[in-house]
Amino acid sequence: MSYDRNPSFGMDQSFSEGARRVTDLLWENTGGDPSSFPRSYLETLRHEHSDGRVSMLELIDRVDLGPDATYEDYCEVVEALLATDPGKWPDPNSVLTVSSDRLLYEVEPEFEFNEYEFAEEDESDAAMGKKMETFLKKIIATVYLDGVSKVVDTNDQAPNEDNNYLMSDDGKEFSGVFYGKGAGTQVKKFPFSITEGSAGQWQIRY
Repeated sequence: MSYDRNPSFGMDQSFSEGARRVTDLLWENTGGDPSSFPRSYLETLRHEHSDGRVSMLELIDRVDLGPDATYEDYCEVVEALLATDPGKWPDPNSVLTVSSDRLLYEVEPEFEFNEYEFAEEDESDAAMGKKMETFLKKIIATVYLDGVSKVVDTNDQAPNEDNNYLMSDDGKEFSGVFYGKGAGTQVKKFPFSITEGSAGQWQIRY
């Protein structure tokens, strides 16, 4: 069954889109001060996703973003709280403060690198870079469901031989920046890393 015909997925997607609009509105109307967000709005951001994760956006007024936080930092926190493991929040009502450092989004998607075909030995750098970008888009899209428009390094350069196709020298990590789909000022970008952990498992953080 395709996702667009799955009622549960449709409700999750509808909630996520609405929650992002509400949190953007709250940010704008309070001058970027989550501690002043009205509880009446935050209580509408409760949701249990069809995959068992829950929205903990009702706690965003208790997140310590720090004095130099940017809108991009805030967006990262929103994404981290939008769908999270309920086991991490056994008693949300008792939470007084939340450290933003502990909200870095981390998952273990179901994929193996050998599932993907890479370049032949004689393939050009440009073709290899394009194939690697497509590969990274697919992996990131397993956790960032709004769609990924491009993947680059921290200097906004596409994967290429000079930046080792975003792979670390030891081959245990890919890192860079990905852009969500959108137009103009609505485009969101996030730093990310895909890291090999124990037992051959890989984790995505953004």
